[in-house]
Amino acid sequence: MSSLFAGLLFLCASFAVAAVDIQVLGVFGQQAVMEFDGERRVLQVGEVSPEGVTLRAADSRSGTVTVEVNGRTTQIGIGGGRAGGTFQARSSASARVYPNSQGVLTTSGAVNGHALTFLVDTGASAVVLNAPEARRLGVDYARGTLTPVQTASGTEFAYRVTLDRVRVGGIEQRNVPALVLQGREPPVALLGMSFLGRVEMRNEGSALVLEGRY
Repeated sequence: MSSLFAGLLFLCASFAVAAVDIQVLGVFGQQAVMEFDGERRVLQVGEVSPEGVTLRAADSRSGTVTVEVNGRTTQIGIGGGRAGGTFQARSSASARVYPNSQGVLTTSGAVNGHALTFLVDTGASAVVLNAPEARRLGVDYARGTLTPVQTASGTEFAYRVTLDRVRVGGIEQRNVPALVLQGREPPVALLGMSFLGRVEMRNEGSALVLEGRY
């Protein structure tokens, strides 16, 4: 899939923070009812809130949840006021791109609130998902439009769809064009130019800085 994988750059998140108050209201199986600065949300394990908080685990017996904020995991329980106090949630829409020893990095993100790993590919014209990943994310790609795409093995057909929400760090975009390829390629979702084309990019030393446009 040379046309989709060319010119790889990967994202290493580096975000400014703003305080957000988290309160656990209830834990039911693999989901939790929580409030973020008074905004009530229901999160499934693995889901990322619009504030950038990931629900990592939920224990209904103990009434506790484990959340990840800015790479730090914290356990919060029901009751006792705002257990866990004030956390630092990602709010600045920025990220820094650094190459690793192989010249590549990956980043966590979310599609429609569901967590996934992105491989940032400036050579891809759009966000690209494989079919199993799209199904896991709840993307009804079969309703999309079939379109030919060039891959390493020749011309294949992909479903052209629009994703309601795509989030990387503090940057969330709505109505993002995407392609869903049949089968299990690409093995990691590609964050292509349908997302990257909406952010400002600049070089700072060895880093490529991405900033959301407002």
